[in-house]
Amino acid sequence: MLQANVISLPQNVNRHKHTHYQLVLGLTGTAEIDMCGLAARLDVSHACIVPTETFHDFYGRPRNHVLVIDLDQDYPAFLDSHHPDYDLLNPMFERPQLVTLDRGLQQLTQVSIQEIQWAQDDRALRHHLACSIIRCLSRRISPSVKRQKSPVLDMHRIDQFIYKHLHERICISDLAGSICVSERHFHELFKQATNQTPHQYVIRARLDYAKRLMLETNLSIAEISQKCGFSSQSALTNCMRKHDGLTPKQVQKRSQQSDRM
Repeated sequence: MLQANVISLPQNVNRHKHTHYQLVLGLTGTAEIDMCGLAARLDVSHACIVPTETFHDFYGRPRNHVLVIDLDQDYPAFLDSHHPDYDLLNPMFERPQLVTLDRGLQQLTQVSIQEIQWAQDDRALRHHLACSIIRCLSRRISPSVKRQKSPVLDMHRIDQFIYKHLHERICISDLAGSICVSERHFHELFKQATNQTPHQYVIRARLDYAKRLMLETNLSIAEISQKCGFSSQSALTNCMRKHDGLTPKQVQKRSQQSDRM
């Protein structure tokens, strides 16, 4: 589903994320947006591209108006590699971007806005005009946003995020947000880079840290379970038995035997 609306951004700073892709174009006045440290000013010559699950701060100055185009993450062009727009749209929404609009795009946007405001109840017209803007913009930026065959993830940054939040529930959206890419794209890149799913990788990190605490501290198994993000001592025990074939007590016992030798 695609939706296009003209709105005024609030003058106080707001922060949120959403599960759809978003294109925001400045119309009148100015507005400010910050996406993972990428600060952007929105006016008639600038637009910003917001991937899914990307936290962003935003606010508008007095008398600002922006065109907000939302694309559902299940939009066919994002999922079907045979779709004619697959190679245009996917690179466009892989990461947060600030885009400068040339004169032609500015004129297209202004004309589209006039038509949208004149025929506010014509949903089909709004849809077609929004599609035209997105398609024209994607064709302009696609030469500089080539889809990489073997992109490289910042695994050091991902590992830092994981170990900082091991005691908490970690979702794929959290990991994707830590390096500012969309959740769907992150899952693809992660599997290519590690040959594991993000869930498997996080479980391995929890278990490795739990073993380290068992060997290097006097913490109880219950305390270790909590520090490593397991819901209970039995959850840690079951997970370790499943993945490593050992229980926490067996790990500690082997360590003690090794120390005596």
